[in-house]
Amino acid sequence: MGWKNVKEHYRIDHQVEVTEEGICIGSPYVHAIIVISLDGALIKEADRTLNEKLMRYQFEMKADPAKLRDLVVSPDTFSASIPVYTYRGAEIIEKRCEELGWPNVTHDGDMMYENTFFANREGAVEAAKSNCEASILLRLMEISDQQQRMAKSKARLEELLDNAKKLGLPVPSDPAPETREAGR
Repeated sequence: MGWKNVKEHYRIDHQVEVTEEGICIGSPYVHAIIVISLDGALIKEADRTLNEKLMRYQFEMKADPAKLRDLVVSPDTFSASIPVYTYRGAEIIEKRCEELGWPNVTHDGDMMYENTFFANREGAVEAAKSNCEASILLRLMEISDQQQRMAKSKARLEELLDNAKKLGLPVPSDPAPETREAGR
């Protein structure tokens, strides 16, 4: 994939990275101002900017779509291949890059954010552990909050059903939705 070919050919000063959207040209605040599909088509244009550089990139790409397509589908070449480590869940992933650290990208186009990419495997392992612990605590707090809200709702429902009986209103005999679902 030729994200680097595109960056060099169009003399792009903005950040260039590859995401699920495609090859994204942008800034630290908006990563996808211009997006190019992985088969070389311009799929998102910088339609709300007066930035001269962004307008130039886009103008040149639109002027010769075949050249853009060729650049994207041609393999990139790199002057260096430095190992860098990241993680996805419990998986530690080794990638390669020309230069370590943000705002550089890996050979496959991943932006190397300081909190997710590391010069050594141990740094990635420690970050993965820390992220996992923090995520577990967050989920436990979310579950506790939801259980408390559910308990309040059930107590209020009991109060309302009791009031309905006292007022002589018909009280639904159907069990609560969660009971019906569990019995299926």
